[in-house]
Amino acid sequence: MDKYFDHIIWGPSLEGIKKAIELKNQGKKILLAGKFGFPGGKASEALASLFSLSSFEDNGVLEDFLHQVEELKYGVLFRNSQWVLLHPEAVKRVCWQLINDNNIPVLFHIIPLEIRKNKTMELEAFGREGRVVLTADQILDCSDDRLLNNLAGTPANRDVVINSFFSDPIPAEFPGFNITRRLETPIGQFISMVIKNVAPDQIETTFNRELDRLSRESWKKHQARILMVPVYPEVK
Repeated sequence: MDKYFDHIIWGPSLEGIKKAIELKNQGKKILLAGKFGFPGGKASEALASLFSLSSFEDNGVLEDFLHQVEELKYGVLFRNSQWVLLHPEAVKRVCWQLINDNNIPVLFHIIPLEIRKNKTMELEAFGREGRVVLTADQILDCSDDRLLNNLAGTPANRDVVINSFFSDPIPAEFPGFNITRRLETPIGQFISMVIKNVAPDQIETTFNRELDRLSRESWKKHQARILMVPVYPEVK
């Protein structure tokens, strides 16, 4: 694989895919890179697929993306005058289609370790084949949680949001869980639960513990089981 590019776009989010397509169309040599093995950013990895409708009014890639999702069965799960909830699997499917249609080179399943800035920029990462160093004139952080930006300096505590779909409704009063959003959809109830002020080195531990607790308690008390599980939290 080539290791020098005009632009490396970190994060196959909707923003990242849009940027990759735009730069590719300008004749730039680009690489779209990410931590997980699929595109979609927070909408697919964290099930954070509730978007403002205004975010798709670009008369370009994002507008086309929404049209393609709308054509899929259950692609849109909820919509009002301001917001639209997309099916995370539909997001993933259409993102792959955009990547393939535009011949966007991708490198997934890598974890960024360090960004170095000299005459050019270097991204050192760890993947299946060990450490790799990728060089580019510019590295753009288009991940939804701005992971590369957080490599520099001391990251602050963050709020962790766990999004999931449930087979049966969870009541409005669910002691012990800070549930901030409930939406009824054709495939079940979509909920968001927030854990505030989590230390950066505790995000994954907290996510796994609280997701497990939510799963157990929702079934034990309300016979509601999780239909779709995120692989990572939404971090704010």
